[in-house]
Amino acid sequence: MNKKFIFALTILASLLFSEFAVAQKYWVKFKNKNGTPYTTSNPSAFLSAKAIARRTNMGIAIDQTDLPVTPSYVTQVDGVSGVTVLYRSKWLNGVVISVTNTVALTTINSFTFVQSSAPVNKYKIVMPVIDRTVLNPHNENQKTQSPSAFNYGQAAGQASMIGADCMHNYGWRGQGVTIAVLDAGFKDVHIDNVFDSLRLQGRLKGTRDFITGDTMVFEDHTHGSMVLSCMAAIDPGNIIGTAPKANYWLLRTEDVGSETISEEYNWIRGAEFADSLGADMCTTSLGYTTFDGGLNDHTYSQLNGKTAPMSIAATMASRKGMIVLNAAGNEGGGAWNFISVPADADSIITVGAVDPLGVKASFSSFGPTSDG
Repeated sequence: MNKKFIFALTILASLLFSEFAVAQKYWVKFKNKNGTPYTTSNPSAFLSAKAIARRTNMGIAIDQTDLPVTPSYVTQVDGVSGVTVLYRSKWLNGVVISVTNTVALTTINSFTFVQSSAPVNKYKIVMPVIDRTVLNPHNENQKTQSPSAFNYGQAAGQASMIGADCMHNYGWRGQGVTIAVLDAGFKDVHIDNVFDSLRLQGRLKGTRDFITGDTMVFEDHTHGSMVLSCMAAIDPGNIIGTAPKANYWLLRTEDVGSETISEEYNWIRGAEFADSLGADMCTTSLGYTTFDGGLNDHTYSQLNGKTAPMSIAATMASRKGMIVLNAAGNEGGGAWNFISVPADADSIITVGAVDPLGVKASFSSFGPTSDG
């Protein structure tokens, strides 16, 4: 056989059998939770005492969706050559995997307990640059005096608009409430003086990074820091947050270097984690519509709370007894215009944006959901 022809066949074969030269992510959904060692009669094996108490106090039964994914299913998937299980979801009953070849994916789809699989590929884009001076809490020139005894500074308008100043005067400042904040990062929260009381009073309960798998969230994006400041900051004359005495968990689920459906599954992990530790509230100022490369793009017709993975999980989080809040989105007036995922979820609070006069902000996304 001609050597050039043999070489060409070799190259072709290598391309065919290494189709996933770079590992791809897939969502693998299971059919059931058969064979699980966990039972609803022993919830302390998978839920914290606080999470169990919340369900009990609200009359919410512990059911099959609370049970962890069947461990033997995870073990079998993870045991396939070229596959690594990255994380699992008990609410949606499945796992996100990293896979390096099509043969492995075929093997997984042949398992009797696997219902389906779908790509959640990742494409990197340029990270946006955020101008921190716009909302810099240390800018002395931005400090103003508030007529309130709490000296809200620039936050006086928003506190008054939603009645937070009235609640604070009655002593309702978030004491005893645990709030999970899911965002893109919380840069400098560990050193910023507006969060001194949060740290020193032990109300920063913990952190998790569901992108990197560690607890380091203070070196990433500033977006979560700014969101947190609206609630937790205490810097008289500059800003007083709306829940300055609450407890907080900071959970990083958004990777600003990409926009893929993988981030919806990161959020699901974060929401399940917040539920399991007993958080009372789960708040997110993120939303998803279309993705890099057009893969897994949502359409408006899908915004019915029953289609997008993140929306299904947001509904589930609410039904587990957490108050779930999400931004409507910043697509108003743009090509998309409508609310984003998971703002379409059932039983959550979707929040739009207004200007200082209470008029809808031009960028705030429009409703309703596609199913009305």
